[in-house]
Amino acid sequence: MISSMKSKILFFGDIVGSIGRRAVCAILPRLREQYSPDVVLANVENLAHGRGITPKTLIELDDIGVTAYTSGNHIFENPNGLDCFIDVRWKDRLIRPHNLLAHRPGKGIMSIQLNGQKLFVVNLMGQLFMKDAVHSPFNAIDHILTHELLSTDDTKPFILIDFHAETTSEKEAFGHYVDGRVTGVFGTHTHVPTADLKVLPHGTAYVTDIGRNGAMDSVVGFEKMTALSRFLGKTQKSYDIAEHGVAEINAILLEIDLDCRTVFGLTRIQEKIDV
Repeated sequence: MISSMKSKILFFGDIVGSIGRRAVCAILPRLREQYSPDVVLANVENLAHGRGITPKTLIELDDIGVTAYTSGNHIFENPNGLDCFIDVRWKDRLIRPHNLLAHRPGKGIMSIQLNGQKLFVVNLMGQLFMKDAVHSPFNAIDHILTHELLSTDDTKPFILIDFHAETTSEKEAFGHYVDGRVTGVFGTHTHVPTADLKVLPHGTAYVTDIGRNGAMDSVVGFEKMTALSRFLGKTQKSYDIAEHGVAEINAILLEIDLDCRTVFGLTRIQEKIDV
């Protein structure tokens, strides 16, 4: 009996600030030893003090072997990170939402080698309660699957989507819309892990939100007293980042059968680490 080729992808949810970076840097070597992932992905829209990226913060993750990066609506809020989208070190492995209406640097799709085969990673953003104007993610994925990935030699390419959206309903609807047409849909942006990790009826791996890698004693990774003051109408100042104490780790391990082109394993990784 000939065994089929398997592959593993480890995907970290939003990494929030330096505490999130320290936590991921501290735990990834152990996760590598435990799970032996072939590809490591991370959402980095909040990487540099909660707002965007910088070359220094990306280098920190490069140094521990993160393969590639997705992002979201906050990725452009740090001007020091804009050149990363054209920097030779990251331009082919750093993406932003593909369906933005406004012109932005970078691209929304990347191709990664997965044990000799291609894995396409797509970044899309939802429409509901998001400040940035975007094309419909439903129309966008139809165009991507029909026109932009036609050059692949694979009859059924591996496609993983970071769906960066606010509402659970839009995320779930999108998951069902692409079920059977893509390998996985992993939600980001809301920073709170959801308990709905599953393989949909037609074979697509799905979770509404992976969750954050950042401070536990916080409001979605940001300093809780600032958040409370905003909700109580006492201030309109920007959120402060929570940078100390215990961090939570939230990631998904996706296991794929490369020959059958199916998902055979889906595991939530959720840990606490004092950094």
